[in-house]
Amino acid sequence: FVGSFNFWIPWWPGGWPAGIVWLGLLLWSLSFSTGLGNSFSYRQSFLRRVVVPRRIRGGCSIASSAPMASNASGARDSPSAVVGSETKSSETPQKTGNSALPEVDVEKEGDPTTYKAIIGAFQEHKIEFRHLIHDPTPTSEDSLAVRKAGGWDDCTLASGAKAMLIVNSKDKEAPYKLAVMPADKKLNWKLFKKFWPKGKGARMATVDEVKMVTGCVPGGVPPFGSFFSNKNVETIVDPGLQTQKRINFNCGLRTRSVSVLFEDYAKLEKPTIKEFCS
Repeated sequence: FVGSFNFWIPWWPGGWPAGIVWLGLLLWSLSFSTGLGNSFSYRQSFLRRVVVPRRIRGGCSIASSAPMASNASGARDSPSAVVGSETKSSETPQKTGNSALPEVDVEKEGDPTTYKAIIGAFQEHKIEFRHLIHDPTPTSEDSLAVRKAGGWDDCTLASGAKAMLIVNSKDKEAPYKLAVMPADKKLNWKLFKKFWPKGKGARMATVDEVKMVTGCVPGGVPPFGSFFSNKNVETIVDPGLQTQKRINFNCGLRTRSVSVLFEDYAKLEKPTIKEFCS
């Protein structure tokens, strides 16, 4: 058999063993030159499996209460920003209400009570805000990824307003406080426990406690303790968040991001400013 194989390919350098190697290399190069090898693209595989997590690979949309206007050349401008009960655009502002934003799919997104209360307050007080609808983002890192994908290029992890519900069962009158901090910082328990007269028992709220007090699920809690069904929730903001001109957060739902100026947020919520991050 070996002899007969050498008979058919005597011209391969090195005889039939080397011929097999050369033949394999030839077929491999032909597959890529004809495009057949593109299905094994390392770049595509890496981006889909590693860089973009499956849970946030879906699209996101920017909600606007006014259609995109066309300029003189026929090109479409970017969506206008929602401003309270009005919209900013090159045309005359149009009066809108909560109906200007897409309705919440309760089955998929959850209870919209807190979300609607905050959006309604923005519109009532004519506070300019940006609004983004996206796939659920349970973590600050996930939220940053979809916001940047949605065109919020000025977003950073530090501008994310992370809100954590803290419980102290020893304080019967005010057992809950909302800790709001830059998303790139960590809560210093030693500092935060000092905000109660007897704060040694302070701890993170459970999932059930978060739902009961805020009306939201973890990951969707906004930095507005005054809007929760339990009104006796003090909002404490770490001064590190004050250094951000604009803050971003999930507004009561994991699927709805909002961006506002910190100055406007502080005027509406009136939080206590105390240092508790490390």
